[in-house]
Amino acid sequence: MSKYPVRAAAGATSRLPVRLVRSTLALGIALALPGGALSAQEATGEEEPSATASDAVELETVQVQGIRASVMRAQDIKRDADTFVDSVTAQDIGALPDRSVTETLSRIPGVTIDRFLAVGDPEHFSAEGNGVQVRGLTQVRSELNGRDSFSASGGRGLSFQDVPSELLAGVDVYKNQTAEMIEGGLGGSVDLRTRLPFDFEGGKLAASFSANRGDFARKTSPSASVLYSNRWNTGAGDFGILVDLARSDLATRTDGMFVRPFFLNSNPDVDGDGSNDALWVPRGADWRTLNYDRERSGAYLALQWRPNDDVEVVATAFQSSYNELWNEDAIFVDNDPTQVLLDPSQPYQLDGNVVRSGRITQPDGVPMGTDIRASNRRSKTSDFSAGLRWAVNDHVDFSTDLQYIKADTKSLDSTVALGLRMPYIDVDLGGGLPSIGVDQQFTANPANYYWGFTMDHQDDNEAEQFAWRADLKYSFDSGFFRSIKGGVRLTRREATSIDTGYNWVAVIQPWMQWWRLPGDQPLPGLDLNGQVNSSLTHLNTFNNFYRGKANTPGGFYAPVLSNALGFPASYQAIHDAAQPYYLDNPPPYEPTLPGPQHVNDQEEDTTGGYLMLSFGLDDVAFDGNVGVRVVRTENSAKGFLVYPNEFRAPYLGAGESEPITASNSYTDVLPSLNMRWEAVENLIFRFAASKAIARPNFSDMQAYQELQVGIRDFDDAGNSCDGTSVVTPACLTLTGSSYDNPYLEPMKANQFDVSAEWYFDPEHGGMAWINLFYKDIKDYFRRQTEVVSFPGADGNSYDYLISRPVNVGTATVRGAEVGWNQFFDFLPAPFDGLGMSANYTYIDSSTRVPDNVDVVPVDTDGSLFDDLPADGLSKNAYNVAVFYEKGPWQIRLAYNWRSKYLLSVGPNGYNGDNNGIVWKLPVYSDDYGQLDGSIFYRFSDHVQLGLEMNNLNDAEQRTIMDQNGAGSRVTSWYLNDRRYAATLRLTF
Repeated sequence: MSKYPVRAAAGATSRLPVRLVRSTLALGIALALPGGALSAQEATGEEEPSATASDAVELETVQVQGIRASVMRAQDIKRDADTFVDSVTAQDIGALPDRSVTETLSRIPGVTIDRFLAVGDPEHFSAEGNGVQVRGLTQVRSELNGRDSFSASGGRGLSFQDVPSELLAGVDVYKNQTAEMIEGGLGGSVDLRTRLPFDFEGGKLAASFSANRGDFARKTSPSASVLYSNRWNTGAGDFGILVDLARSDLATRTDGMFVRPFFLNSNPDVDGDGSNDALWVPRGADWRTLNYDRERSGAYLALQWRPNDDVEVVATAFQSSYNELWNEDAIFVDNDPTQVLLDPSQPYQLDGNVVRSGRITQPDGVPMGTDIRASNRRSKTSDFSAGLRWAVNDHVDFSTDLQYIKADTKSLDSTVALGLRMPYIDVDLGGGLPSIGVDQQFTANPANYYWGFTMDHQDDNEAEQFAWRADLKYSFDSGFFRSIKGGVRLTRREATSIDTGYNWVAVIQPWMQWWRLPGDQPLPGLDLNGQVNSSLTHLNTFNNFYRGKANTPGGFYAPVLSNALGFPASYQAIHDAAQPYYLDNPPPYEPTLPGPQHVNDQEEDTTGGYLMLSFGLDDVAFDGNVGVRVVRTENSAKGFLVYPNEFRAPYLGAGESEPITASNSYTDVLPSLNMRWEAVENLIFRFAASKAIARPNFSDMQAYQELQVGIRDFDDAGNSCDGTSVVTPACLTLTGSSYDNPYLEPMKANQFDVSAEWYFDPEHGGMAWINLFYKDIKDYFRRQTEVVSFPGADGNSYDYLISRPVNVGTATVRGAEVGWNQFFDFLPAPFDGLGMSANYTYIDSSTRVPDNVDVVPVDTDGSLFDDLPADGLSKNAYNVAVFYEKGPWQIRLAYNWRSKYLLSVGPNGYNGDNNGIVWKLPVYSDDYGQLDGSIFYRFSDHVQLGLEMNNLNDAEQRTIMDQNGAGSRVTSWYLNDRRYAATLRLTF
């Protein structure tokens, strides 16, 4: 068995006129080369090579195109693979079934995706999805043609949404492993495959053009791709070149509504007994609109040379670029949640002691805010690779390759907010979408607003890696043992990350009165001069909010987008304008700019080797492989310890930094066994057992720690901590944030797979399978909280509560995958063009982590939660696709669904400090299903026109927050675009 079987050509090809070939080649090279690094496909044992003379087979040319060809090709890969693999292929150039790689991955059994912009962030929906889990685990290795590929985002994997799907020939997901595979995929490995010139019989020119439109964003964006490939028989052997360019733009809009956590507060008498009542009251409600624009581009160049039947050389270059800009207008609560009350003089409804509807108030008004938040990220991954395959003789094969990969990402996340103290908030949480009401005469008056705060976050990351490997294979003439193969692999990765943290700075806040602002007069107005400046603020009416389905007020003043994107000058102007209103004379605002204290340097070297023995018995159709991989990892990190800077506690420090260095090393031994048996014709049983690892993310191994201080309302003795003077240590809460652990070691798993695959109609794509899997995981990544002493500026030591990731605890993941594909050729015309594909995944898990180690979820009243499931894991998920392909028509409808899963514990908006009670609520993603489709008409062998559609069912994404006394309830609702793309495909 080989990892990739020899590929059969699907569809006829036609030769191009020499003049057209030359002009297209010149255009392709001219467009590709100025962009710097292009794209890469290798010719090594870890990718899918084209057929060489030594393993060539005679193939009959069959005209198979479109969906049928892609399904049958994926089944061939699954059947011939030497371990457990599922694939999605694009036999038609640039025609993966979805417009993003993440959405394509979600069609594969056992693979799920997050529908949020960042993993663990339940407050920002993503139209195309983001994080990828394999069998519920996020520790997924990413590859490009069998080699490393990654983004410089602090993780180890590639941001799959960054890669243009138009460049790919297919996506393979490996769910177990062999000794020759690169380590690191504890959940699984995702390999993105590109094409090579020898994949085609002769010249090939293909192009696609799309106009993408979201019906909510009401904006049209273009996409285009072009591929040129040709091969020549020269005096020095066969030579081929392939150039592939792609560009895709997308604009979407998401509207979201939020009900914030409930607090058990003492309220005025509601039951008529003359005493106050303890009620669970919601902190308030938010709503927001997010506009998202992204540009995704890629370029790929492949050179292939076969000087004779025994030697093949491939050189490739790949570049993927991703630019995204999203901005968000939001109305949000900014209050002390322990002070919110139910107004019993207004109509209300209770469910026991939980408020279902009513008027929420707070002494002196409910502090709220309006903001503009903008996030601008630019990422690029470049890969240069070269490989050699040499059939030394009839028994010995040698291969080697060299790779250089560089990735960088840079972003600015900027928020500018106004504040206002709302007289009240009316909420109705009776069912479905919440209903929200405010005093709109109050919100329409600009004098009721003030500049609230600014917050910026900047990061600038770079990573590069050199990798070299060599493999030697010896094949036996006969007997039980087929071949023995061994190899070595060396890597060196260097990463530099610059992260300024989230720098929240108050401009004017209600809690600043009396000690920094006058307490006997209203807060200053909108522009601090009593006038509305249209270049700084605007009246946001939230037009067509939630497609008109939600009952929310409009007419709020909010900062304009230039305030956020104009950092740091716009921030400076806002803070400078506030200076005259302060009672004291604080230091002028200085923006946080990247400096040495924000830099973290990391290096990692790996040295690995493997030995793998392949075996088999032809007379009983049994084969397999057994082997071991050994890898040594050495890493180091350099960073900084940053002391707090709190003017009311100067004895702790003044924000100074000191350097930190750390190093670590470990060795892993990874055995593996794979067996395959075709018990009867077309019925295959498989078994695999292996040990896998997943190294920690680079962002979790930084040598960086920022000490922070918070001032409590009261100390443990009940004494007030208010005042303008220096406070005592008893009034402080000392913590450490942004701290990671450079001494982390990999998670480890013993994993087992067993399956039955029935190819009941292989000539027409008929197949069914069931796969059972089990993973026993240890050294889980969890955060540990402990007390650590650090010196203060006065020479004394102070105890900080530090949270950092550690290796601790165990987990098990078990489940089953079931799938079925079939084309119904036996039906009478015209129904003989129908086909169907379906798969279902069930996953169960359990974790065993000490109570004092894990991030413990705590309710707002201090009560604890029962055991939670593993995050990111849906118990149930399924895909159903129905397609029709006959004559010129190609129609597909696909539905993807996953059940509820844990998103995060204590994310933004669901954590806080209730005067000593540090509360963190679990937040889940609710069930989500999305219907996508496409319809194409083929005018000829060269021209195809169609419409691609996403989110046809206008799906609503919901999240759920878990509380004990207040109960579990939906906490957010999101509505996004239905997306359409009119697409023209040309092939010559």
